[in-house]
Amino acid sequence: MKVIDIKSVIIGSLVTLLILSNLGFRPETDELGHLIVRSLTVEDDRGVIMSYLGNGYMQTYNQFGEPTLFVGTGKDGGGYMRVYNGSGDESAYVGTGRMGGGYMRTYNNSGKETSYLGTGSDNSGQLRIYNQQGETGSYIGNGYMQAYNQFGERTLFLGTGSSGGGYLRTYNFDGQETVYLGTGADSSGQMRVYDSVGETGTFIGSGYFRSYNQFGKMSTYLGNGRDGGGYLRTNNKFETETTFLGTNNANEGLINLNDKFGQSFWIRLNKKE
Repeated sequence: MKVIDIKSVIIGSLVTLLILSNLGFRPETDELGHLIVRSLTVEDDRGVIMSYLGNGYMQTYNQFGEPTLFVGTGKDGGGYMRVYNGSGDESAYVGTGRMGGGYMRTYNNSGKETSYLGTGSDNSGQLRIYNQQGETGSYIGNGYMQAYNQFGERTLFLGTGSSGGGYLRTYNFDGQETVYLGTGADSSGQMRVYDSVGETGTFIGSGYFRSYNQFGKMSTYLGNGRDGGGYLRTNNKFETETTFLGTNNANEGLINLNDKFGQSFWIRLNKKE
C-alpha cells in the first residue's frame, strides 16, 4: 500500500500556484489576465507557419506559406494594412501616405493598380480608377470629375469652373475640346461645339444660336435682338452680312439681301398696300 506524502503534496500545490500566478491566471476563474511575449507564432499540424505577431506587426499566411495579410506600422510611423491574393501578390493596401493622409489602393492579377481612394497632394479627397494597363481611366476630386481614354488622353471633364459655375467639357482623340456645356462668363447657360482643330463651330447661348465656318467666322445668327424681336442673319465666309430675316426696330417684319460687300440690293417690308 502506497503512503501519500503530505509534505510533497503541499510543496507541489504551492509550486503550481506560483507558476499560475506568474503567468497571470486567476485561480478562481482560470482566466488569462496578463501575458507579455516578444512574439507569437502559430503553426498548423504540419509545422507550417500560419500567422506571426511581433515587432509591431501581424502577418498571416495560407497553407502554401504565401503571405495573405499584413497589419502593422510603416517606416514613417503610420499604420497600414496589406492584403495579398492566393499567389502572394499584393491586391489591396490601406494605410497612411507620406504626407500623413489616409488612402486605399487595389491591384489586379498583373500587379497593376486599379483604384486609389484617399488624400491627394492638395490635401483634398480623390478617387482614381485605372485601366488594365495601369493608366488613369477616371478621376473624381475637389469638385470635378475627369475621364481618360486608353492612351491617357483626357476625354471628359465635369465640375466647377473658376467663377463658381458648373460645366461639362468633352475632348476628341487628339485632346482637342469638342463640346462645352455649362455656365458662361455672364452667368447664363451656354453650349459650344468645336471643330477638329478646336475652333467654335456652333454656339447656343442665352436666347440665341450661332454657327461658325472653318475660318472661325460667324456664318449664322438666330436669336433675339436688343429690342426683343427675333431675327436670322447669314454671313459670307468673310463674316459680311448677306441676309437678314426678322423684326426691325419698328416691330415690323423685314427681309434684306446684301451683296458680297454688305450693300443692300433688295429689301421687303411686311406692310399692307
